[in-house]
Amino acid sequence: MQRISLTLILSIVSFSIFAQNGKDTVTNRSVVLENVYKPKFLDVQKIESVPVLDKPAIKPVSFTYKITPFQVTTEKIVNPIPVLDLNVKDENVYPNSFVKLGYGNIRTPLAEIYLNNKQNTKYSYGAHYRFLQSNSDLNNSFADFTTHNFKGYANTFTEIGEVGVDLNYNQNRFNFYGYNTLDTNLEASKDNLGRTINSFDARAYFNSTSSNSKKLKHRTQFNFYNYRVGKATENQYALSSKLYKKLRNTGEMKDAQISTVLGVDYNIFDFDTLKTIKRFFIQFDPRFDFVYDGLILSVGFNTTLFFKGGDTITPFINPVIKATYPIVEGVANLYAGIDGRYQKQSLRNIVNTNPYTTQYSLLNRYENVSTFLGLNAKIGSSADAVFEIGYSDVSNMPLYISNGDSLNSFSILYRQVSVLKFTTAFNYSFSEKVRIGVLGNFYNYEVTAEPYPWQLPNIDGKLNMQFNIKNKIYPYIDIIAMGVQKQRTGRGSNYSNSSIEAFYDLSAGIDYRFKKKLSAFVQANNMLSSRYQRWYNYPVYGFNIIGGITMIF
Repeated sequence: MQRISLTLILSIVSFSIFAQNGKDTVTNRSVVLENVYKPKFLDVQKIESVPVLDKPAIKPVSFTYKITPFQVTTEKIVNPIPVLDLNVKDENVYPNSFVKLGYGNIRTPLAEIYLNNKQNTKYSYGAHYRFLQSNSDLNNSFADFTTHNFKGYANTFTEIGEVGVDLNYNQNRFNFYGYNTLDTNLEASKDNLGRTINSFDARAYFNSTSSNSKKLKHRTQFNFYNYRVGKATENQYALSSKLYKKLRNTGEMKDAQISTVLGVDYNIFDFDTLKTIKRFFIQFDPRFDFVYDGLILSVGFNTTLFFKGGDTITPFINPVIKATYPIVEGVANLYAGIDGRYQKQSLRNIVNTNPYTTQYSLLNRYENVSTFLGLNAKIGSSADAVFEIGYSDVSNMPLYISNGDSLNSFSILYRQVSVLKFTTAFNYSFSEKVRIGVLGNFYNYEVTAEPYPWQLPNIDGKLNMQFNIKNKIYPYIDIIAMGVQKQRTGRGSNYSNSSIEAFYDLSAGIDYRFKKKLSAFVQANNMLSSRYQRWYNYPVYGFNIIGGITMIF
């Protein structure tokens, strides 16, 4: 099965695509808007110097596997992560607190501390800080970076609900790769090429947990974030609430429930000398969920009202239908649906997707329709699998192209893109001793006004294996792969293009528990030392290794 899984991941399929031009008719500025509008608090993503791929996260076998209905996202299909993909997510749930310290072969210090209160039925609080830095001397890489990540939280539990607050601050410093190695004043050049991203976000929430089924329940939260990149600043204020109530006496319909998501989102964008851009969104997503003769149904609408300024209001309404039917009860489920949504673009989304982007055009994306059909199944007592095919038609989908300037920076082309996607995944778990997970995605694009879907792969895959040897030694292996990508340099009609080669990355590590509260870890990344590129002109580090200790207290 391993050999078959690896073959699935590492298969590379080539294809052609076609397309058409789109312009922003809302504003003549070099600023535009877009992303899945949902006035909710989004997790802040770290942005590091070198874009690499997310590792697959393998979970214990559970047969409730679900595929996200949004088949195309504003972000890259595979998000960038730090060059050193450190295994900071521990499998254990620490009862108290821990400290983690490490160091790597490219002068890479790691420090992490997590503090929280002991188990308590009424409240919990804690703080988490993580520091990671690279100080390599690699020629022509310029890949050094520094990250500081802090999170604080506190919540309390009462008879009527849960109240809590989260605070997050992240600072990421890295460099553009474009520079002249023959420059006699290289240190000054390095200073000019440095980039710092500061992000602060906060969330306050209340979730009602009344046991009275007659009462209307809700989950409500207020979100704020401030995001700064150089002279560009963005602030968001969002309030959202999900209201839901179970129904009685609904005839042959069982487990009937009505719900709706109500939200408002106010966003302010400032950049250099441009006029401040203010945007306001209202969200209304009603749903009716029920079970009829074994068929699980959810029907409703995704509704977004976009205020362009003045008295101009543009409504976007998409029907939502999702159905799941058990072909074999408790073993296999067939599911299908149709969806769609108007989505807000933001400075944070652009830079989190590609940290080397210097053009902040904010053109809102519209997922006109998204359909999917799939099957998930339990295989024996220790494995599960999923197969899905989906189609999405998206207006104003961002494609990132190289500017060809001295910074090797990127700008955005917004295009109409249709995506046909096939996904297959398999998970196997033998007790807690062996866990294996495989995921493969295959894409076919049609792009308006462009010959290729710039910097989007035709295939990507992940494989993760984790082992538990006598509850003392925990080895693991990760493999990530991506197919050929086409890249474009230049915005005008006289542009050039080339191919970014397919690649796969092998990483491995081990965690050795000396005692219950003391362990040592070692992780080797990019073991084949392939200087592959996820973004054009930005090769990742070669082989690197880091090790250290974890102490629980």
